[in-house]
Amino acid sequence: MIKLVASILGLLIFTALSAEAAPKRICTMTLNSSDEKEVLKSMYGGPGVEITELVPENKDPSWLSRACQSGIQCDVLLVSGHFGGVFFGEGVSTTLDLKEIEKLSCENACPGILNHPKDVFLMGCNTLSTKAPDQRSIEEYVEVLIHNGFPRDLAERVAFARYSEYGMSISQIFSSAFQGVERLHGFSSTGPLGKVAAPLLRQSLKNTSKDAFFSNGPDTNRLKQVFAGTSYRMVQPAKDVDANYRALTCKTYSQNQDQNKEAIVFLSKKTNLKKYYEPLLEATKNPSFLRLLQDTVATSLEARQNFQSFFEEIGVAKSLPLKMKFQFLDLQASLGLIPQVVKQEQQEGLLRRRLSSGLNFIVTDQFCAMKDLLENTQLQGAWIRSSANGNQFLPRLSQCFGSYDQDVENILRTMTASQDSALRREAIRALSSRISWEDKVTIANMSASWPRRDRIDMAYTLKIPLSSERLSPRVQTCLYEAKQKSTPDARDGYRWYCHNEFETDIDSPLKCHQIAREFETQSVTGMDWQCLTRFTGDIHLGACLEAADRNIDPENSDDVRWYCWSKLANQNQLSRSECLALASSMKIQGNRFKANWNCMNRIQ
Repeated sequence: MIKLVASILGLLIFTALSAEAAPKRICTMTLNSSDEKEVLKSMYGGPGVEITELVPENKDPSWLSRACQSGIQCDVLLVSGHFGGVFFGEGVSTTLDLKEIEKLSCENACPGILNHPKDVFLMGCNTLSTKAPDQRSIEEYVEVLIHNGFPRDLAERVAFARYSEYGMSISQIFSSAFQGVERLHGFSSTGPLGKVAAPLLRQSLKNTSKDAFFSNGPDTNRLKQVFAGTSYRMVQPAKDVDANYRALTCKTYSQNQDQNKEAIVFLSKKTNLKKYYEPLLEATKNPSFLRLLQDTVATSLEARQNFQSFFEEIGVAKSLPLKMKFQFLDLQASLGLIPQVVKQEQQEGLLRRRLSSGLNFIVTDQFCAMKDLLENTQLQGAWIRSSANGNQFLPRLSQCFGSYDQDVENILRTMTASQDSALRREAIRALSSRISWEDKVTIANMSASWPRRDRIDMAYTLKIPLSSERLSPRVQTCLYEAKQKSTPDARDGYRWYCHNEFETDIDSPLKCHQIAREFETQSVTGMDWQCLTRFTGDIHLGACLEAADRNIDPENSDDVRWYCWSKLANQNQLSRSECLALASSMKIQGNRFKANWNCMNRIQ
C-alpha cells in the first residue's frame, strides 16, 4: 500500500513538473503589419516560449482550417490587421473572416487556437465594438470599406452589423467565437496602426514578467491607462456573450436536423427576432433547415405572427443593405408570408431606385456580387439612366442578371459596332449566350477590320472558328494520334509533344488553347501558362479567364488572373468593366479585395 501511494505521489509530481516544463506558445496571425508581433517576440520570446506564426506565406484560403487540424495549442493569440468583419491587410491576399471563426468554434474544430488561450489580442478597428455610435455614420463607414476594396454589398453588411440596432455587436460575436478565452483585447472604434500600437503595447507590458504574462495575463488597468484615447477595450467572453445567440448560431450551422429543429423552436417563439437576424439568414442557405422552417410557419400561428412582425420591422430599418433586403423578401415569399408577385414588385422597386441615378463601377460591382439573387430577374432597359460614363458598365451589368429585355439587347447590339474596343468586347460577351449562329457569323465577318487581339477575343467569346486561327494539318494529325493512346496521362503527354514539335505553327493564344482544350489531366495548367506567357502581346480577357477557370487550385487559378491583370493593365488593354469581371472572378477573398481596389484606383 505504501509503495502504491509513493508511486501515485511520484507520478503526480512528475506530471506537475512536466506541465511546468512544457513550453508556452504565443500564436500570431499577421495579416498586415508585424509590429505588435515583434513586441511580444522581443519581450517574451526565448527559452520556454515558442512564437508561432499561423498565417502561411502562400495564399492558401484554407490556412486557418489547416492550422486548426495541426492540433497546435496557443497560450496567447495575437491577430493583427485591418478589420471590417474580415481581417485583411494592405497588399496582402490572405484574410480572416469572422464568420469562418464562428463556424470553426461551433464545430469545436479549433480548440487549441480558439479556446485554449487565456488572452486574445484583436489588433484591428472595431474588433470589440458595441452598438454605440462613434464619429462615423453607417454611410461613412461603408465608404471607408469600399475605399479598402470591399465590394459594396459586403461593406453595407459590415457597416449595418456595426452601427444598427439589429443583431449582435461585433464584441458579442467575437465573445461567442472565443467563448473559452478569459480575456479579449481590442478596440471599440478606430484603432491605432501597428506602428503606433506596438510601442504602446510594449509600454503596457514592461512591468509584466514572463511568468505573470502566461499565468495571470497582462495588467488590464495598465493597458487601459497606456492606450487611453485609442478606444482600447477588454472584455471577458463569459460575461459578454449572449448565450442564446451562441446556441442558436451553432444549431443553425449544424447539419444535424435535431439541432436545426431546436433552433427553429427558439426562433418561432421569439417575439423580438431582430437580435438574431444573422444566424437566421445563414441558416436559410441550408435547404433542409428552410424546409423545416417552412413547415413550422405553416402550422404555427405564433411562429407566423412572430416572423411577420420581424419582417415588417426590419423592412424599414435605416441603411438595411440592398442584398439583405432581397434576401428577406425571398425568405418571406418562401415562408408564404407574401405572394411571389409582391416579392417581385418590391424587388423591382429596389432595383429601379438603385439604378435611377445611373451606372458606375460600385453599383455594377454590387449587383454582380448579388448575382445568385438575380438569376430569376430580367434586367429592364427602362430602369437604367443612360450616361456617357455609365454605359461602359451596361454589358457587365447585363451578365449579372438572369436575363435582359429587348431594350437592353438592342443597346448591346449597337455596342458591337462601337469604335471603342473595350466596349465592343464586353458587349459581345454579354450577347454571347443569346444570339443566333447567324448573328455570330455576322459579327465575325464584321471583325475583319478589328485589331487581331480583338478578333481572337471575339472568337473565344462566341466559340466561333476563324480561318486564320485554324490549326495546321500536321498539328491536327498529331492531335489525332494523341487520342489513340491508352491512358489520359499518355494522351496528354503526346499532346505536349505535338505542341513542342510544331511550336512554330502554333502562333497565337487561340491556337495554343485549342490544344489545351483537349487535355484530360491537370497537366493542362502548364499548357495554359504557355498559351499566356508565349503571347503576352496578344492575350486578352477571354484567354485569361479560360486559362484561370481550367485551373482547379484556387491559389494558382488566381495567380493566372494576377498575371493577366498586370500585363493587360500595362498595355492599356483592360477597361474598368473588364477589370471588374476579372476581379469578381477571383477565387480568394483577399485577392478580390486587392483587385477591386486596383480596378477603382489604377484603371481609368
